[in-house]
Amino acid sequence: MNGNNGGASPQQTNKNSEQANRNPEQTEKSPEQTGAEERAARIPSLSEETERGAPLSGHTVQVRPMDTEELPAGGAPAPSAGGADGQQTQVRSPLYMRARLSGGFYSAVVLGMLLLNCVYSLTVMLIARAGNTEVGAVTGSEVAKYLSYLLYQLLYVGALAAVIFIYKERPRAFGYRKTSWKYFLIAIALQFGLLFSLDKVNSYFLELLELIGYSGGMSDASSLPSMAGAGIVGALAVVAVLPAFLEESIFRGVMLEGMKALGTAAACLLGGLCFSLFHQNPEQTIYQFICGAAFTLLAIRADSLLPAVAAHLLNNAFIVLELRFSFLRHVPLGGEIAIYVLSALCLVGSLVWLLFFDKRGNTKRQVPCKAFVKPALPGIIVCAVMWVYVFVVGVL
Repeated sequence: MNGNNGGASPQQTNKNSEQANRNPEQTEKSPEQTGAEERAARIPSLSEETERGAPLSGHTVQVRPMDTEELPAGGAPAPSAGGADGQQTQVRSPLYMRARLSGGFYSAVVLGMLLLNCVYSLTVMLIARAGNTEVGAVTGSEVAKYLSYLLYQLLYVGALAAVIFIYKERPRAFGYRKTSWKYFLIAIALQFGLLFSLDKVNSYFLELLELIGYSGGMSDASSLPSMAGAGIVGALAVVAVLPAFLEESIFRGVMLEGMKALGTAAACLLGGLCFSLFHQNPEQTIYQFICGAAFTLLAIRADSLLPAVAAHLLNNAFIVLELRFSFLRHVPLGGEIAIYVLSALCLVGSLVWLLFFDKRGNTKRQVPCKAFVKPALPGIIVCAVMWVYVFVVGVL
């Protein structure tokens, strides 16, 4: 199609001319073919964009195969949902696929918990029937209490191991990275603030629930293993240590590594929402949402989930120890006021530092939130339904 022969000899030119005269249909192209070739020439391939170093903006690279589509009479391409230029084929970026993995992982863990809960409940019923006893007598045994915690932990271990095995990734890829010691100090200050100041705020939310008839029950200490004597060690292991490491490996590990591409703000808010719904506890909804969002921000700034693990461990361990020893009941009023004031300063100070002074790990949105939300939606719906069920049972 180029008018320049590129230095061809007269004999070659004559030969080409004779071939053109013998086969005019091979040289004369229809307007439709010419239009398709011109459009294809104007659209660089993905490899050409990569070689030029062009940034892959957004979450997709749009590739329009205009030279292979069928053109209607008249030479104009048929309009499609992809736009006036014709049908579009989307090539997902690694960030987009990683966000989808995070959302799908959340749903898989939640559905696994639901299945495990069904199997456990059915097993308890069969044992009660075989022993001619009540279900409450079976679930109230120490063995059943430990199993009710350990079975979920085993599920988490299996889910994490599956991701590591399938994707051939090391734990470092899921947040187990070294970080500065200052983030552990921030984690301690943050958790001190969350335990007292935020818990006080959450108590107002609980009072609101009680006004509409909710009586609670999810935080009943009777569901915990015995903490008498050496039992405190076992209770700390299954209630504090294992959940801190395994839940943080899920939320601030596998999930967060894919959610970072949603942007820092979206990652924190979605992290808090999923974390709160995951526990299916109406009376702790506000507390767990803010904890989840704060832990997510802490992990982003530290580029490691280890400070979040420390904060989570402190939270659960303090609750267990307080239930066992009740040392806060002996604090005088003046000391209680001092604790709440100091905790408020720690909470505000740590959050202000993480939000406005420490900008490490800040990212803008690189993929749309739907990349995570769509695959996570089954898990979110299941947790929301269970939340409503627990709330209704608490009201009735």
